[in-house]
Order: sequence, then C-alpha cells, then structure tokens
Amino acid sequence: MASFNDIQIISQPQDISSLSFELISGVKEAIDCCFDQKGLLFILENKLLYEAIISVRNSGSIRSRLVTEITQENTYFCNLMMKNGGNVFHSDKVNGNFLIIDEKKYLCYLTNDEENKDQNIAQVMYTKTKSFVNTQQYLFDCLCSKGIPAREKIRELVRGIRGDFIDNIEDPSEIHKIESDVLKSATYEILLLYSTINSFYREEYNGILNLLWDASERGVSIKILIQTDDDTAAETIQKKVRQNRLPINIQYIRKPLQTKITTLVVDQTISLAIEINDDTKKTFEESTGIAIYSNNESTVSSCLSIFETLWIQSEFDKQNKVKRAYFQMFKDFKLKDEVYSRRWTSEAKKTKEKHNS
Repeated sequence: MASFNDIQIISQPQDISSLSFELISGVKEAIDCCFDQKGLLFILENKLLYEAIISVRNSGSIRSRLVTEITQENTYFCNLMMKNGGNVFHSDKVNGNFLIIDEKKYLCYLTNDEENKDQNIAQVMYTKTKSFVNTQQYLFDCLCSKGIPAREKIRELVRGIRGDFIDNIEDPSEIHKIESDVLKSATYEILLLYSTINSFYREEYNGILNLLWDASERGVSIKILIQTDDDTAAETIQKKVRQNRLPINIQYIRKPLQTKITTLVVDQTISLAIEINDDTKKTFEESTGIAIYSNNESTVSSCLSIFETLWIQSEFDKQNKVKRAYFQMFKDFKLKDEVYSRRWTSEAKKTKEKHNS
C-alpha cells in the first residue's frame, strides 16, 4: 500500500475487497455508486461486496444511488437495487467505477486495460480530501440529473425485443407457455389477480406456485388478489402458502367481479389478461378463452390501475372484517357498572364541606 499525502493507492486484491467492504458497511447517510460493465462484474463476482451493497439498499434510512449502463444482462441487479427505494439511473457508455460514502469518502476502482486479465480491478484509489470529494460529488450529481430513470430504460429494453405490441392469443397451451415465460422473466414485481377461486386452483394445478417460489428466491415481490367470500377456502390457501414458506402477500376480494379474467402484470412492463370462458371446468385448457398479451404502456397501466384499486379495496374489507370480529367478541358480554368510592382525608373533607356550604 502506497500513500501520497491524503491519497492511498491499494493494489492487493484482499486489501481492495476489505477496504470496500469496510466503507460500504460503515455507511451512515448516503452511498453513491457509478459502475461500468467491468465494475459491475467485479461487484457481482464478489459475494461479500454484493451482499453489503444489497444490505445498504435494504436500509430505509440510507439514501442509495447507482449510475450505470443498463443492459439486458444487468437488469436483475438494477431491479434489486431499486426494490426498496434505491435510485438507479442509466447513462450510455459509462466509463469508470467509484463510490462516494456519506459525501466524505471517495473510492475509485482502476481497471485493467487488457481484456484477458484474470482480475478486472487492478487497484483502488481512496481519499477523504474534502475538496476532491466535493468535486466528485458534483460530477456524480450531474450524471444523475442527466441519466434516464432505470425503469424507463428497462421498459425500453423490454419493448426493444419486439417493439410495442398487443397480441390476441386463442390457443390455451400458448397462453400457458407465455404466462410461464413471463413469470420466469420477472425481476422485481409480480401482480396476479384471480377473479374466481377456481381460476386460482387451476393455476395451482398447472404449477404456477412453483414458478412464484422460484421468483421469490430471486428477490421478486409477489402480490396475489383472489375473489372469494369463502373463509374456509381462503384459510386453506393461506395454509398452503405457509407450508411451502412462500413469501407471497395474498389478499381476498369479497364481492364478485363483473368480468371473469385472470390478470398478470410483471415489472410494470408486461401484462397478460386471460379470459375465463367456463369457470366450472377443471383444467386450464377447457376453461380458457382469449388472452391479451401486451407491453403497450397504456394497456399495462390500465391493468396495473385495476389491480391497485382492488388491492386497496381488499385492505378495507380486511379491516372491516377485523372490526366485526372484535365487536362480535364483546357482543354477548354483560358488562356490569362499577361504582367507585373515595376516602377523603380530614383536610379534604373540610374543604369539600366548606365548598358545599
């Protein structure tokens, strides 16, 4: 390790990882990151650093920002950073790798120029020199202000595969395949609306719960809405979820919905609405009608809005159910009136008698 005034140059891989981990773990207020493809690869391959950055991102009290060039290959990491409040921005052809900790500490990763080197990171430069850190902070803030929000860029990448589309699909087997593929592609959020309890059972039979389990293992947030006024059925579903230890948030809609459609929204970029032709049928193939598969922004937004509205309604229904249970619990109790008496001290008694007179 060489030191030049207030600047340290570190070359040993173990020292690089140790210093990085120490700085990231010690964040108190804010962490700002800029990574190009080499830098991201270094972080993703270093489990200790990767987990440290994710744990910082999970802390609601710490502001975290990341600027990188978002590609198909790194969307999962970017979505993971965004999941609990981290701000991620896309910038074309980012070249450079550095961290700014609490606007006081600066760590720059210096990469190898040769592509065939085993280690992408050759050295790091570390400094707490205030004027230098302030300059780098200003440049980073400029990068953020000019960057594209990650979700916009990810939507653009998704649409770039086929462009903007709205497909009507009639073949049940193709619909099921698309649903499976879309669930497998989820990186940060899955929303599922089952307009009947039978539609949920058919999906369960087709292995959807297994796909949801796999998605939750990837850190995907999952919400499911099921229409049913059958408390026994709802409790049975909850038991299955608990038995499989699925980190899935399930709510129930008590009132029947006007249309019988299973709706899936993934990462707020893709929607799949599946019509239920005959809810009495036992298999997905027999019950399914036409499906609308789309990445069109207005179509996806419409599905998302319907889901969020019904989710809020289910929350109200849940609260009202708790209130009814609470009042029912005390309904048959015969509560007795209690009479409280107080012994007055002689002084207090005199004062009271004087006041009454």
